[in-house]
Amino acid sequence: MQRFTIPGRGGHLAAINYGRATGPIDVVFLHATGFCALTYRHLLEPLGSQRRAVAIDLRGHGLTTLPARAWRLTSWDTYAQDVVPALRALCKDLPPPRVLAGHSMGATVSMLALSRAPDLANALLMIDPPLVPARIRRWLLLPFGPMVWQRRQPHARTALRRRAEFPAQAQALESYRGRGAFKTWRDGFLQDYIEDGFAKRADGSVVLRCAPAWESATFAAQRHELSGALRALKTPGLMLVPEKGATAERGIPLVRELAPSVRIERVPGTTHFLPMEVPEFVRQKIVELAA
Repeated sequence: MQRFTIPGRGGHLAAINYGRATGPIDVVFLHATGFCALTYRHLLEPLGSQRRAVAIDLRGHGLTTLPARAWRLTSWDTYAQDVVPALRALCKDLPPPRVLAGHSMGATVSMLALSRAPDLANALLMIDPPLVPARIRRWLLLPFGPMVWQRRQPHARTALRRRAEFPAQAQALESYRGRGAFKTWRDGFLQDYIEDGFAKRADGSVVLRCAPAWESATFAAQRHELSGALRALKTPGLMLVPEKGATAERGIPLVRELAPSVRIERVPGTTHFLPMEVPEFVRQKIVELAA
């Protein structure tokens, strides 16, 4: 595993490389809201024996230093606008990545990026992307729409109340283990999330790198135009949908109608956190798309 940075607007994006340090990239992976690149180490690291995988910390997450002003975030186009030039720089003088993949918010951002720049990757893997209906987006386009939605959207409200500090990493780990969103995770994923998801202070205490206000704003920032992006998407892809609690559920008809290049596959016995539940299965899908 090698850490490196990619220059961006007002700072840099932090990234992790698995496998060979140079040469063509097989997969670039984007994380879910509130998480970070290292969270997916147990998914991506095994690819490093034969392939090159890169995971990126998005704005406001992990070790990335790009400005994250919650009051300015109104759509995930902000993330896509970071990803496109970052991949251009990452693959300078190289062929594009074989696969651009993402989980949850990272999946939608991957799609938005590819709709803007079709040559950015050869294939797309979306793991349960949140796809907000057009009627909600129209309401969010009103002057104070995102602010009101942030107060009403359940995930945004929960994120805003999230505990941001712990006396030590061990307490953060104990607080999360087996609870809420983390209760179905395989061993190792949570430890990796804690490692990069929290910043260590001199006194040993830790604080969330993705501030609750930024996480909440991300959940509420749904002004991006999905229908147009899906219609513009020509990259062949796969959308994995969990059996239980899929955030992509309401968007499936839209994907089928507007993005025929994307195949949809439901994964039995999984939840929204299927990369942490069935990493071998997800890894195999990456390999298949890369081939």
